[in-house]
Amino acid sequence: MGILLKHTRCLKFLRIPSFLSKDLLIEGDKIVQIKDQVNATSRDSVVDLKGFYVLPGLIDMHVHLCWDGSVDPTETLERESMEMTLLRMALHARETLLSGITTVRDLGAVEDLSLILSAAVQEGLVVGPRIIATGKSLIMTGGHDPFWGICVDGPWEAIKAVRKQVEKGARVIKVSATGGVYGRKEGEEVGQSELTREELEAICKEAHRLGLRVASHALGKEGIENSILAGCDTIEHGIFASDEILQKMHHQGTCLTPTLFIYKKIAEGNAPPYAKEKAKRVVEQHHRCFLEARKRGVRILAGSDAGSPEAPHPSLIFEMKEMVRAGMSPLEVIRIGTLINAQALGMEKLLGSVEEGKVADLLILKRDPTEDLGQLSQPWGIVKGGIFLKRGNRVFS
Repeated sequence: MGILLKHTRCLKFLRIPSFLSKDLLIEGDKIVQIKDQVNATSRDSVVDLKGFYVLPGLIDMHVHLCWDGSVDPTETLERESMEMTLLRMALHARETLLSGITTVRDLGAVEDLSLILSAAVQEGLVVGPRIIATGKSLIMTGGHDPFWGICVDGPWEAIKAVRKQVEKGARVIKVSATGGVYGRKEGEEVGQSELTREELEAICKEAHRLGLRVASHALGKEGIENSILAGCDTIEHGIFASDEILQKMHHQGTCLTPTLFIYKKIAEGNAPPYAKEKAKRVVEQHHRCFLEARKRGVRILAGSDAGSPEAPHPSLIFEMKEMVRAGMSPLEVIRIGTLINAQALGMEKLLGSVEEGKVADLLILKRDPTEDLGQLSQPWGIVKGGIFLKRGNRVFS
């Protein structure tokens, strides 16, 4: 039995992305036909989508499902049990999926809870997006985000930590190459370099050998450069990247997940005073870095840092709107939030565009999102893996 979506305005990412009037036939979890007209069989369920817009499911490249998006998310973790945290993460996952985000990359969770949740989603025990999770991150002793960090000092400890996370089910490795804005560690400087280049090189070499990519939390110049030279695949935040570093990123194909929304939110919102003051000092430089990265052709990704202070699940639409405010077109940002993000995950053969043979992760909208990006937050329908989860006012999960 298949699902036939008739008369869709289907967004296909060709050389010039455009909406094309097509019929889509889904069998199992895959799109098997995209044609001007597909004839239904007696076993097909037909959905007339004339006038509707069909896009690939969105991908958020930076979330923390264990954080609750409150003013001080780490404080929540400190006072609740691990069991309660895991249940709350399941709620966050469901809310994320029902917003049209069908895949997320979770870059840090206490007690490796994101690995447990990822497995539960895959087994069908929990409703949520596909979760590409790191579990715990790799940090130096006394480094950034110790609450979910594995402390490594020296290349051999770093290699062992990679192997441990892979054994537990990690599908990406996260490292902290510098300090940060929100880490709740007294005296932590935003741009302070932490893991050494030798440690980062050992991590990247082992992760790549085992088929995983490496995401580096890196705000300061030295830490960003160390991460790039070591072979990290994505730079998270990248606030103080110099023009020379950005040029290296372009030449190497290193991606930047800028997370513009969260630092602006921390600076303007009600986050803890220490974080608010640090964020205020970096917002202008962060914007400059984003513009320069784009100018130099660095591949930009869309990641929201959802779960961070005052960044609820989901927050990807807020990040995408910030990218539009910074000069990108809605269509360009949609392409980043789908196909480019899928490429950065190494999953472009399965996800990120509406094509025959790809997984049927679809977002169905009533209006054109390239004219109003806000339409992305008002999905009429959501399909994940060939299954309707939302259809009009009906939610099936």
